[in-house]
Amino acid sequence: MIVNRMHTEFKVGVDKTDSFNSANFTDAEIDLYLSNAQEEFIEQRAWGNNFKRESLEETQKRVKDLQSLVVNARLSMLPSTLDNKENAFFVALPDGSTVLDENGVPYPKYRHAINEELVVQYTDCNERTKTVRVPVVALTHDKYNTAVANPFAKPSFNRVYRLPYGRIGTLEHFEIVISPQMVITPRGYNLRYLKDPKKIDKAQIQSPLGLPGTAQGELTDESYREVIAIAVRNALGDIESQRVNDAREKLNEIE
Repeated sequence: MIVNRMHTEFKVGVDKTDSFNSANFTDAEIDLYLSNAQEEFIEQRAWGNNFKRESLEETQKRVKDLQSLVVNARLSMLPSTLDNKENAFFVALPDGSTVLDENGVPYPKYRHAINEELVVQYTDCNERTKTVRVPVVALTHDKYNTAVANPFAKPSFNRVYRLPYGRIGTLEHFEIVISPQMVITPRGYNLRYLKDPKKIDKAQIQSPLGLPGTAQGELTDESYREVIAIAVRNALGDIESQRVNDAREKLNEIE
């Protein structure tokens, strides 16, 4: 859905079209309501904090809600340092500009992990080199020591572990903990993730010949109608609190 259309549907939703006497929201204010609603929509649909209590991929509806934000990335590990755990490596997550694909194009900015695999090589008992894909399991730091000390839970060809780490410089990083028998292949960390969508901005110009407001949003039209409903509900909460309950009921019906 183009941004101009989002603005029109928002104005109709709050009875603020140009034909009405009440003061209009400015374009910048509508952009802010829509962008904030987009953020709220993504978080609700991804983690089940919504009317139906359904999270990402739990139903076909949830798959369609966010499918346009799903990205695949093949990333390389950084050299191990003294800051790493034993047999562990950092990997930088895409920030939309610095982390590049094989063609030198930036990966979209990372938001939430959906699925992770590590492509590794090892030498079998017949001295043959094998390449396998190993599932990556997210692990919290408080469970790390127990897992790596347990011979039945330590990293193996059935699983490797991923720890949250934080930022190194401007980039967010994960730490991947592997078995000492493994060698990670180049660009061997396969990450499927939800990207951060662009903020909604009517002043955006889609192309050198485009006009303000013609930029296309990154969600589907169906999803944007729910985003607009959220934005309308939030706007009514700021200006006409007596209508918020009606707007919330309509939003639940749409969702």
